[in-house]
Amino acid sequence: MSGSIALQFDVFARLVATGNISACSDALNIPAVTVLEAMSSLEDSLGCQIFSMSGEGVALTEAGRRIVTALAGMRANNWKSGTDLLDDLASGSAKADEATETALPQAQRLQAIETVAYEPMLEEAPVKPKHFQPYRPEKKQPPTAGAPAVISAATQTITLASHPAIFSHFQEALLAFEEASPDIGITLMLESIDEDQAARLFYENKADIAYYYALSETHNFPSRYAWSERISLFVSADHPLAAEEALGAREIAALPYAALGQGNLSRVLAEQALAESGLEMPAPELETDDLYRLMRHVQQGTACFPAFGAMAKDFGRMKGIARLAYASGLPQIQVRQAIRPALAQDPAVQALAEFLFR
Repeated sequence: MSGSIALQFDVFARLVATGNISACSDALNIPAVTVLEAMSSLEDSLGCQIFSMSGEGVALTEAGRRIVTALAGMRANNWKSGTDLLDDLASGSAKADEATETALPQAQRLQAIETVAYEPMLEEAPVKPKHFQPYRPEKKQPPTAGAPAVISAATQTITLASHPAIFSHFQEALLAFEEASPDIGITLMLESIDEDQAARLFYENKADIAYYYALSETHNFPSRYAWSERISLFVSADHPLAAEEALGAREIAALPYAALGQGNLSRVLAEQALAESGLEMPAPELETDDLYRLMRHVQQGTACFPAFGAMAKDFGRMKGIARLAYASGLPQIQVRQAIRPALAQDPAVQALAEFLFR
């Protein structure tokens, strides 16, 4: 394969496995914008949308699932033909529909599995790495009085809910725990959750452990502080204020504001934290969850964009983008871990929580 096509294939495979732009960027040691550009180039060449984006999370579209199904049907010793398939598709010598239809007969025995693995379960949780069981709500009769919180079985299943951006921090630890504990199954639920959403998941018995963003200590249930992620304010490297060492709130508030989409939890938390620190952001001139568009807008304009965590890391790597220095110090967003109160004494749940926390 050509170098650019090889990169597109690597990005495609890593995004399918992780469902997260930052995780893909870290795994391949390339900037997040390169991930986005490779993904966009492949989609342009194929003439169809392979992934849908929500913040930093990505989910396969129907066309993307067909391509994955086609590649899954190829034997390991014939994997090169899978790379050649994408090469042909990307170079325009084959059509996506024709290529996937040709390979589909080979994938009949895996088709049901792949469909389960990538079937959207919830709009809020489109990302489901293949090495974990996808979360599926089950219709159950209400438990009888006094029924144990966890039913004994050959394999105990623990449901872990996490904001997608937080998941990349403990993905390796989660894999290690699962490999070392064959009697414990892990169901991963990736949702954009805060304290209120975590409380809802606990109340509905849909999650056993939750990792979520918060501005302060939780009050709805016991939780513990895991780490903090400081907010950064990004502008174009050519912006007149980029070289200043200590800016006041009035100077920053006068800047145009580029924001994530309305309702995006990262935006809500950032705006709340900045407001508590004396920085009231103006009405945004751009609202979108398209990170590539946000990066370009900041690079080429005068707008300020606040970010924290993996998103801030991605923006910080970008050429042509700089951080602003706020004289009073920028606030931090907490990451907290909580266990469903009914399972606070469950040995397996405690073991997993401690393993991830260390």
